[in-house]
Amino acid sequence: MAEAVSRRGGEDAFAAGITDAISYGVRRSGADFETTFLRSDGTGRITNVSSTTTGTTVNVDDARTFRNGQVIVLLDNSSGLKQAGPVVVQSRNVGAQTITVSSSITATLGNGIYISGEQSEAGSLTENTALGLPKLVSATGTIYNLSRTTYPILQSKVIDALSTSLDDSMLRRLRKQLMIETAAESLDGFAMISNHDQYDRYTEIALPLRRFNDMRLELGAQQELTTFEGRPWLVTWAALPDEVYFLNLGAIERGVIRPLSIDERVNMAWIPGQDAFTVLLKFYGENVGRYLNQSAKITNLTLPTY
Repeated sequence: MAEAVSRRGGEDAFAAGITDAISYGVRRSGADFETTFLRSDGTGRITNVSSTTTGTTVNVDDARTFRNGQVIVLLDNSSGLKQAGPVVVQSRNVGAQTITVSSSITATLGNGIYISGEQSEAGSLTENTALGLPKLVSATGTIYNLSRTTYPILQSKVIDALSTSLDDSMLRRLRKQLMIETAAESLDGFAMISNHDQYDRYTEIALPLRRFNDMRLELGAQQELTTFEGRPWLVTWAALPDEVYFLNLGAIERGVIRPLSIDERVNMAWIPGQDAFTVLLKFYGENVGRYLNQSAKITNLTLPTY
């Protein structure tokens, strides 16, 4: 296996194989950080069950961030008690919004899906993962044990699209509310953030305006299109598909206590019977909201056909 990975022989092959595996682990960690930043509510929930079913196929709100081999459990989002599992994710279908698991379970509408072991599964849910945009960018509830009602500076601007498609007026409303209610004098440093779904919808409504103002005949999107009123529009696979964020990129920062690194207390361990080893990479940190009133989002948007 080591020789196949490195295309070398002898000890160099083993060393190169380790380097390749660790590099892959770091890249996958980066994907996890991105998913956490764009989706996490602090509990580690991946998504919710979208309809009650019994079997190995589970209908979910969003199947995008599942990976084969994940060990998951279904928990009651209110009580934190285990409802089904643990089971192993064997495949996902993003278009159909389903996952296939290793054994038959009863999945109940509204149950949350979590990585097995991250919650106690026997009591209330706890915030044990870094906070992401769904928790940070909000107008209600509490953050850092502080009430957003008591401290309005912690309130973000939120527009509920009420299951309608993204349009130009919603984007202008979002920008206007943020500027008026925070007395922002400039939008320098602000950016839009969305999944490909809502970005594709944005190109639908922006292309006709561009063709009216631009006599060139190219019909495909160019880099100039990845902006809204001059502000960058950042597109990511990990963002929630029915939301669009607009925020000051300096308003939320990553606080790092321990950078991602190999835990020096845990040596590489060979997995008996396999041509494989394990190594532990650790990171301690949190996404910290510094100016939460300089963040906004549109929620509950309809999705273009996948």
